[in-house]
Amino acid sequence: MPKLKNVAVLVNLSRPYDREIIRGISRYVHLGAPWRLYVEEEPADKIPSLTEWSGQGLIVDLDDARIVKALPQFTGRIVGIGCLAPDILRKLDISTVKTDDQMIAEWAADHLVERGLEHFAYCGLRPRGLDQWDAVRRDSFCRRIAKHGYQCSVFKGRHYAARHWSLMLTELMDWLASLARPMGLMACNDSQGRHVLEACRQSDLRVPEDVAIIGVDNDELACELAIPPLSSIAQNTEQMGFRAAKLLDALMIDRRRRPVHITVGPNCLVTRPSSDRTAVDDAVVSQALQFVREHAFDYLIGVPDVVRHVGVSRSTLEIRFKRHLNCTIHEEILRIRLSMARRLLTSSGLSLQVIAERSGFSSPHYMSAVFQRELGYPPGRFRKQARSI
Repeated sequence: MPKLKNVAVLVNLSRPYDREIIRGISRYVHLGAPWRLYVEEEPADKIPSLTEWSGQGLIVDLDDARIVKALPQFTGRIVGIGCLAPDILRKLDISTVKTDDQMIAEWAADHLVERGLEHFAYCGLRPRGLDQWDAVRRDSFCRRIAKHGYQCSVFKGRHYAARHWSLMLTELMDWLASLARPMGLMACNDSQGRHVLEACRQSDLRVPEDVAIIGVDNDELACELAIPPLSSIAQNTEQMGFRAAKLLDALMIDRRRRPVHITVGPNCLVTRPSSDRTAVDDAVVSQALQFVREHAFDYLIGVPDVVRHVGVSRSTLEIRFKRHLNCTIHEEILRIRLSMARRLLTSSGLSLQVIAERSGFSSPHYMSAVFQRELGYPPGRFRKQARSI
């Protein structure tokens, strides 16, 4: 029987994000990793004395400044969860597993552009030195919006919400009042998204009619409690935890290996009322959109059915769709079907045949053709990348 290795997991168990990381680590350990795990639930006690603790490995939360400061004391192998500025990362000389923040931002930008919006904004955090992920999301979102031909405003607040919530809220309200509307807004995470929703409520701004909002993390309880419920991008956090544990195991076995940096793509985009802009100014388009979203997963439904439902000519409806949503009726149907297929591919073990049926595609072959055209690769590869270990 191999000798057990002492491994500490230093994360914040009060956050759903970190609990999913733990779930992924647990999945790897239960496959047979010879580890003795140290996990402390009390935040004040979660960091052991790294000079005295006789451990061989650490999996740590790089968003915690106290942890980052303590890491040079440890002589074992370390895998950090998250993103650090390159200069800090070089000094620590550790391996990392992080989310694909560029892809997250691009998904958010495309989602909002598809809503037919022409004004965009990003709401991030006040820079603290460790929030490199926020900077990557901000810059990637702005670049993607520019690629679509639009400009993007960025929130540059002076106050932390946790310390000066009312002051930060006032800053948000003033910033929102200065922006053109209707707009699409990406919040750096769900917490900031809820702050934006509250600022909109106090400013009498309608969501999503005036401001369509999407966050990141897909904390289901928090997103559903928001008013209105918050759209969000789910990070593949369980997979991040699994890959961090697998990487640490390899590093502890082969101590000659240099630091490794792994990026894990997001899981899916969950659309909720905060960005579901069915209520466009054009009543005919709004009626058509509602019909499309109710029947898109029935592959027998097509553009002629939408036209018959609203009672106008196809050319008239196409012109109005293009004006308000910047897409055709067929493109909107395919977008909804593709979104559902992506969600099922990453969150279920269903066959491609069943996923095609549930997503409204007439066949797996047609679904694969749409994936290839829109994403550049087939659904099987999409699933493999999302779940790769």
